[in-house]
Amino acid sequence: MTVGSAVGAVAHHVGPTFDAVVAHSGTTHAGTPHWVLGTLTLLGVVAALGGWALLRDEGTSTRFGVGLVSVGVLVTIAGAIGLVEIQIAPRTTPEWTRWFPVINAVAAILVALGSLVVVRLKWPERPRYVGLGFLLAAWIAYPTMMPNEGLSHPFGYLLAFAVPVAVGYVLSRDGGDGLSRPVSAESGRLPAAFASRLSKAVAAVAFTLFGIFFAFSAGTVSVNPDVTAEMAGDGFVTTHSVASPLVYWPTIEFYVPSVPLSGYVSVGTVLLAGLLGGLVALNAGLVARQWESGGAADSPRAIVGTVAASGATACGCCAPALYGAVGVLFGAAAAPVYWAFLDPTSPVGGLFFAASVLMLAGSALRASHDPACAIPRESDSGAVPEQAA
Repeated sequence: MTVGSAVGAVAHHVGPTFDAVVAHSGTTHAGTPHWVLGTLTLLGVVAALGGWALLRDEGTSTRFGVGLVSVGVLVTIAGAIGLVEIQIAPRTTPEWTRWFPVINAVAAILVALGSLVVVRLKWPERPRYVGLGFLLAAWIAYPTMMPNEGLSHPFGYLLAFAVPVAVGYVLSRDGGDGLSRPVSAESGRLPAAFASRLSKAVAAVAFTLFGIFFAFSAGTVSVNPDVTAEMAGDGFVTTHSVASPLVYWPTIEFYVPSVPLSGYVSVGTVLLAGLLGGLVALNAGLVARQWESGGAADSPRAIVGTVAASGATACGCCAPALYGAVGVLFGAAAAPVYWAFLDPTSPVGGLFFAASVLMLAGSALRASHDPACAIPRESDSGAVPEQAA
């Protein structure tokens, strides 16, 4: 089961206590119409794209470009969360979803074979890339290939932990100076991407913002809960199991009526958010390192590419946010998007997750080899940053 699959899993496994947190029946939230939130999201995207364009222009202030990107990201996150909170879940499963298991299996096979061919042609000396590709292919195929979707199978737990370990191994083996551990008393054992206060702060903010966006867009937290008769007026904290990602995980569910706030936190969602959020934070730290070292003018492609990969994949891996945005434009006609992402046998969610991991890890590897990310080995705080050659 993929990132967005927890939404359906909660509704199915928790029963009458707690409906799916993204299935709402209204078209406004706190008096805000759906189209207003869609416009806000679109304006945020435009602002972020404008900031990227300014970062590519050497004659424009880098500080202004970074500020515009930051404002755009914040506005986009706020609008997307609003869309998630008021989106409408389709009631009837369409007939064509019965083809999902076959498509899922074919997609997983293509990912596995594609990783084998690409690595053989471009990086024959790095078979670890094939291993990572096979793990991601197994992630995509898991709900279809395993009996009863493998919700309690030990292999599912092994796979859920193996993917983050494999990503970390690839980054540690092939990362450049930006991912190496510098000889610096100030940076300690942290990678060079987090060697300065600026890069640490940017990475921490990026991780926090992604965590908030992930929690709302993946349906694990809601400020517009569907209050049932059993839970009306009474807050609670309870434990149960949620099947996402891949298998059942211990979960703490909560409801605070005074906010109102409802949601759940599971071991699996923490693991998934930690993997994707960590990659986003790593990319953000490398961007800050490049900017701080004067890399904005010398290597704009690396910076813009890193920001683009981080932002696009962070949004793309959260299915309910995408469905909410499409729902603004097409209304009930967007139902196929909902089922394509939230049906556990659909390959779309798994493919988005695999693409997110590969793009974020790949952009981090490329950016880590940028000379702007290298730091003086004696002391990062006292020496003049090295400039890109």
